[in-house]
Amino acid sequence: MKRFFFFFAAALLTLCPAGAQVRFDADFESGSLGKVTLLDSAWVVVSPGDTVLHLSYLLDGHFDPANPIDTALAPSANWYYFRMTGVAGKQIYLTTPDQGVAGSSFSYDSHSWEHFPVAESQRHFLDKRFTRDTVYLALYKPYTYSYLQERIRTWCERPDVTLDTIGFSHEGRPLQLLHITDPSVPESRKARVWVHGRIHPSETPASYLVDGLVEYLTSDTPEGRALRRQIDAYVLPFANPDGVADGLSRSNALGVNQEINFDRSDDSTVVEVRAIKRMFEQLTADRPFDFMLNSHSQHTESATFWMHTGSSTSPAYFRKLWTFTGLVCSQNPCIRPVEMNFSKMASRYAEGWCWDHLGEETVALTIETPYNCYSFDWNNWVDDDNLRDFGKRTMQAVAEYLGLSLPGRYVIETPERMKAGWEPFSDASRSYLGTGAWQALRKGASVTYQLSNLPAGRYALYRFTPGSCIEPEGFELKDPQTEEWIDPGVHGWVLYDTIDQPRTGRFRYTLKAVAPGDVADAILLVRTD
Repeated sequence: MKRFFFFFAAALLTLCPAGAQVRFDADFESGSLGKVTLLDSAWVVVSPGDTVLHLSYLLDGHFDPANPIDTALAPSANWYYFRMTGVAGKQIYLTTPDQGVAGSSFSYDSHSWEHFPVAESQRHFLDKRFTRDTVYLALYKPYTYSYLQERIRTWCERPDVTLDTIGFSHEGRPLQLLHITDPSVPESRKARVWVHGRIHPSETPASYLVDGLVEYLTSDTPEGRALRRQIDAYVLPFANPDGVADGLSRSNALGVNQEINFDRSDDSTVVEVRAIKRMFEQLTADRPFDFMLNSHSQHTESATFWMHTGSSTSPAYFRKLWTFTGLVCSQNPCIRPVEMNFSKMASRYAEGWCWDHLGEETVALTIETPYNCYSFDWNNWVDDDNLRDFGKRTMQAVAEYLGLSLPGRYVIETPERMKAGWEPFSDASRSYLGTGAWQALRKGASVTYQLSNLPAGRYALYRFTPGSCIEPEGFELKDPQTEEWIDPGVHGWVLYDTIDQPRTGRFRYTLKAVAPGDVADAILLVRTD
């Protein structure tokens, strides 16, 4: 009805003069805009006393360079970031056929950003009456190369953080690798973690997640210090710095999609990927990473992990992926187990290349954040704060997956020897890390969890619940016949009890089976006071 009214009014009223047209530009860092075409302009009577100038434009995307290696792969134009001036009080209608997400972002000062309401921003159009003369538009708030340098300077001023340059991009920018760990603790006693992001430069929300993960890991807090004593972490925030700086979508400056460049011969591998592979091989020559995370963003209105099927890896590896993703979903409003996606392991991706070299020893996953909302809920908008919280929760889940306790977060597994009335859980693929789970032979069978030195305080007690390790036939947890969602059940930590530890010291908690078959697995204590 709005479009009908627009064209009806345009037929009745005089076209506006050319001088009233809006000016467009993207002449700044990470800016991206293709051709702009004015389609229509007219003064429209919205209501008595309210006449507004309507301007309609077609915005072609700025496409990545043609891919010289994967020549059949069409260049992408998913990213836009541009400025309009002369828009105050005007109704602007933009058609963006080459890119777009519902509820994209705008800013009047390029610093404070907000989402368009969904009614004003669908996947390929924007329709808004602006209140100020200059406005910036982007799929999501940019996380630029310059901003990363500010963050790196902040992080490198903190203890236990060093910065290495592992190579240079095609245009000469450094590939900057943060090494975060407490050097006073021998490496042999630490778990090893690798994280990289922004292989696809348009996927800016992913950088805010990695930012939150690094912020938590480097913080001068009891949790941060404990993480650095127990984890040897390497973080490459920008795997494609040229693409970020140049405002590209999915490629580097040469047009190559680095995400699928890991299994090529040396002469077909871009310098950025060669540097990543070289450093990865150097760091894993004597000992593999325990965990690897590849951070991305997607146009779907939900977050997800891409899990690699057990049929293309192994059932034990697939169980590890379900365990970790379930932990991330726990205590997290940003993602649910039903939102997982699945693919076969493929060598062209970083995870597949890692699998070929290290096998089951390294759990490797891609995480995808949305640009607009979580879990298809338009009341649960994506913003910088909850993306950073998502990164923090992801780092907590890495620690939990590795069996590490932090101040205020204590993982306690079942005793090695159980009392009568229990037997080892028959389906190890559904237990916490595949070990230490027991099932009750009778109602009332008891198990006692113990910790030698728990600080005084009030704690929420969570039980690990494994859910179902489903391997769907397609990419999503949907029945291919009915198209209905397949519910994998609750994965991860489920709140079970609240306890008070009156004084610092020994902790004991006895759990009794409610029925035969009840499962005793790991528990988590989270301090709440």
